Amino acid sequence: MRFRGLLVFGLTLPLALATLDAHAEEPVAPSPAPAPAPATADLPPPAARSMTIVAGIVTTAVSYGLGLTASYLIKPEDLNGAKDLRVPIAGPWMELGKTGCPTSDPGCSKVQLAIGAILTIFDGVAQIGGLAVIGEGLFLNTSSTRPATQKAEGPVVRAVPLNFGKDGVGLGVVGRF
Repeated sequence: MRFRGLLVFGLTLPLALATLDAHAEEPVAPSPAPAPAPATADLPPPAARSMTIVAGIVTTAVSYGLGLTASYLIKPEDLNGAKDLRVPIAGPWMELGKTGCPTSDPGCSKVQLAIGAILTIFDGVAQIGGLAVIGEGLFLNTSSTRPATQKAEGPVVRAVPLNFGKDGVGLGVVGRF
């Protein structure tokens, strides 16, 4: 009974060491690459730009509204930096720097402080994320469908986002004279 584990190990060791010859499949000739699709096929429609901007505005507004509501519901002496939540975007980060036991309860629970700090971080990240989505909407490349005929009304000038590959974004001016 004492050597039962050793016996099992000794019997299974030869099975683990025995290997079979590996049989790889023969290489298959690569198939010809499909013809590239038109560049506009993978771009979203023009309405996607405005919808992305609206989504970013809603995300930022809702997260700021939750922090603003919390700042008015909680007394400043019950939460250090509660008034800082009234500042958009930077407020949660300013409040996070003042995390600690309030003057009204010097022996407060560290768990409540940690949960409050986590919620503050979520609020700050949601506000910054909303701004990032707004920026994405502003610089989003969309497919453009031009009408067959254009009216000659005079010069038209507009700003357009420029995409310079993975690492670059710019703003250009185009027009018709």
